[in-house]
Amino acid sequence: MGLRTGWESVCATLPMAAKSPCSLSAFADWIRATDDHAEEMLRLVEQVESALAAPASVAVSDRTRLADRVERWRYRRLAQAAGNLAPRDQLLIDALDLAANALAGRPDRRPRAAQKAIADPSFFSHLTSEAAACLDPRNDLAAIAERAAALTRERFGGANGTACPWWRMLLYAPLYVSNYCINHCLYCGFRHPNPIPRKHLTVAQAMREAEVLLDRGFRHILVVAGDFPRWTTPEYLAEIVRELRARGATPSIEVAPQSTSAYAVLVEAGACGLTLYQETYDPGLYARYHPRGSKASFDWRVEGPERAAEAGMPRLGLGILLGLADPREDLLAMIRHAGYLRSRFPDRTLAFSLPRIHDAPPGFSVPFPVDDETFMRMYCALRIAFPDAHLVLSTREPAALRNRLAKICITQMSAGSCTAPGGYESSAGEDPAGEQFPVCDHRSPAEVASWLAAAGFVPVWQ
Repeated sequence: MGLRTGWESVCATLPMAAKSPCSLSAFADWIRATDDHAEEMLRLVEQVESALAAPASVAVSDRTRLADRVERWRYRRLAQAAGNLAPRDQLLIDALDLAANALAGRPDRRPRAAQKAIADPSFFSHLTSEAAACLDPRNDLAAIAERAAALTRERFGGANGTACPWWRMLLYAPLYVSNYCINHCLYCGFRHPNPIPRKHLTVAQAMREAEVLLDRGFRHILVVAGDFPRWTTPEYLAEIVRELRARGATPSIEVAPQSTSAYAVLVEAGACGLTLYQETYDPGLYARYHPRGSKASFDWRVEGPERAAEAGMPRLGLGILLGLADPREDLLAMIRHAGYLRSRFPDRTLAFSLPRIHDAPPGFSVPFPVDDETFMRMYCALRIAFPDAHLVLSTREPAALRNRLAKICITQMSAGSCTAPGGYESSAGEDPAGEQFPVCDHRSPAEVASWLAAAGFVPVWQ
């Protein structure tokens, strides 16, 4: 089954988007019967249908604001249904999706269906069956790793994959700009109740941190922030991205999920990629680990990469946090999610990361620990499923394991990382206060680059 066939297996039952979406007013009785804010929403319906009937008469900024309101309404209804949508509600959800898309002036498309793709075991079964075979301990890891390395060398090596013993390795660094967070994620050092020193960098302070990274050679910088809407606004993040671009950097973002229009602001500012970990694809476990805060919305998060892609984001980075759920089931779900995104946006670059919990806040014990061999098998499975995707490995892992995986399938590594805002300027050989998680590989960027070059890789900073 090819990519196109895989997508058709999911969306065969979905209606095609017409030039104008299904009339929202047709759902008036259903909205009155099921929505606690029915009258307010029906007034919104009137504004939406008026704008869609004569789009030229409504300013682009006003249509964008309407699209944002419709998008938020859709996610509120999804959250209220908690995965148990009535058939009539599913039709309304799809109509809201298409109405927001039309208001924003984006090309006609089918309704979003990421959740259906992820939950369907038959979706991209040719990829998930191979991945399951990679994870089977009865299958020889050495042979699997050799196949993964051959694919990596073929796709990321020099001319015809023969110009160097290994391949090009992109080095990057995270730039933490804020550790304030409204979420209560049980496993995270930034969780709201944790009594850690909190710091929010101004744009000028963030640029001083960036200058440290630029002086160390980095040009690919990942902007990371906790979820604190009052301060980490799209405008604040966009200003940081613009300043990084002005200094010759290529910035990506790892921040709370944004609306489609907010992602468009970040793309316009110069963001080249998104990293957004689902953490776990098991909705029940997801709800348990995220009891409070905006991150509690599974649907808002799982559709984040799709919203970013619709806004023009060229690179989409997915990930699961290993230790939260059955690693096999989460990996297969992420592969289905990636297959869905690739079918929907075939021109986008995919990237994957498998962060693993080594240390967690007091009171949280890792329920599904992942050993090194399983960890390696999972990365190999991703390489075999997506030969041209970037596989990313952070300094969460120790140097020896990073070196080993680098020779198998990794194409992007962080180095010299600090996970606390302001840590690059202030750190003096010790872990700074207010970090999200401890770093395990303490080698400097120069030491990592030196090892890569000596091993036959081509270190790439841009």
